[in-house]
Amino acid sequence: FQLPHALEAINGAVALDARGLQLDGLRGRLGGGDVQFGGRIGIDEYRPSRLDVTMTGRDMRLRFPEGMRSVVDADLSLTGTPEQPTLGGNVLVRSAIYTRRFDEGGGLFELAGGPPSQTSTSLQATFPLRYDVRINAPSALRLENNSARIVSSADLQLRGTYDRPLLFGRAEV
Repeated sequence: FQLPHALEAINGAVALDARGLQLDGLRGRLGGGDVQFGGRIGIDEYRPSRLDVTMTGRDMRLRFPEGMRSVVDADLSLTGTPEQPTLGGNVLVRSAIYTRRFDEGGGLFELAGGPPSQTSTSLQATFPLRYDVRINAPSALRLENNSARIVSSADLQLRGTYDRPLLFGRAEV
């Protein structure tokens, strides 16, 4: 499992006590934007037992998926147990542009990532993450390549699980 960006310039105190780790005041940078963490990771018998972690990021310049460049703000939380974590919160896409060329036969379906690969199937069984994330992109999505020039907006809800993500909502092109 590879993340497209690294968390950099991590600074702040992580307090450890008999019940777990306290993350309040932990800061860093992701995609050139400021990120702040808060909350707690509970520990029971030397293992994580409860997740109540928040992440607030501003002006993050992300390059994911391949061919997409975006600037986003995010207020996310990771809650639950390590066996059943839920990623929730809000993502505001301030701007996004997809410039990768569409090759013969792929067309617009390349944006969806194509059929799942064998590698992703093996990862999915080991990563039980559930989603509850609102994604708002008010007139911020652009597609500019060899096939099309499109401006769109979207108000979406990402639900489901890591292995079966579901996207609901409304998009205007």
